[in-house]
This record gives sequence, C-alpha cells and structure tokens, in this order.
Amino acid sequence: MSGFPSLQPAMTIRVEIDAPLQIGGATGTPLAIVPMTSGTVKTEPGFEPALDAELHGVGYDYIHSDASGENMRLDVRSQVKNKDGTLFAMYYKGTVALTAGVKALLTGDPNAGTTPYGDSFTTFNFETGNPAYKALENGTYVSAGHFVKEPGQEKIIVEYKVSKVIKG
Repeated sequence: MSGFPSLQPAMTIRVEIDAPLQIGGATGTPLAIVPMTSGTVKTEPGFEPALDAELHGVGYDYIHSDASGENMRLDVRSQVKNKDGTLFAMYYKGTVALTAGVKALLTGDPNAGTTPYGDSFTTFNFETGNPAYKALENGTYVSAGHFVKEPGQEKIIVEYKVSKVIKG
C-alpha cells in the first residue's frame, strides 16, 4: 500500500494516577483533573534519542467524558527529567473507550484488573531546550494504552506503547 506511513517502536511510558479532582463545568460535560504522581519514559533498544526519564513533579490529565458516557477525552500536560538532567515537556491527547474493564478500574471495583491494550489511543509531543534531543520535537508519535492494576497495589498505572510515525 504505497504512501502509507509505518510505525517504529519508540518508547514505553508508564504513569501512576491518583484520584480525580472533580471540577464540574460551565458548559458541556464536567471536567475532571487527574494527577499523575509518578512515572517513567524509557525508549526501546536502538531508538534515538534514547531516554531513561522519570516524571518530574506532578503532571495533570484534563478529562472530559462524552455525553454518551462511552469515551473520555484526554489532554495531558506533564514534565519528565532524563537521567542526564535534561527536562522535557511531555504532552498527549487522545481518547479512552469506557469499556466495562476501564469503568471497573476507575470506580474502584475490587475485582477489577489490568485492561487490554487498545482501550486508549493517543498522540504524543515533546518539547526541550537541549539540542541533543531536538529530534523528539520533530517526530510524530502515536500510542496504544491500557490500565494496569498490579496485585496488592491500590494505585492505577496507565501504560502506553509509543511508536514514531515514519516513512512507509
């Protein structure tokens, strides 16, 4: 299929989320803000520029749910710090399908477990002042995500497998 792009596996991003802050809203569906309290960004072997970073401070996910209750719309602003001290702004937007498994996790169902990949798809953008990492700013990145509930843990982790869009 000539002309279609391909995907290059780039990185795995994991963020631990806290309970949502219910803001409400003046119009449309209510806004919820979800704090991201910790996380990691690790590139796949061979991907350049290589990252081994952690969430720096707290990031926030500004979420509106569709009126139908079938999807959430994500708008994330966060910052990560690489092992070499480089700071990055990391942004992503996307959609999460509110499947039975996702709803169970987000409502605290004690029987809820890890969901399969594919409930969430996002696009990622990066920003940094370090010239060694400027290639990240020029890439187009897409991901498939899921929710991870590890045995014996109360916190929920959102994990994304991120790929760079490349020439097909």
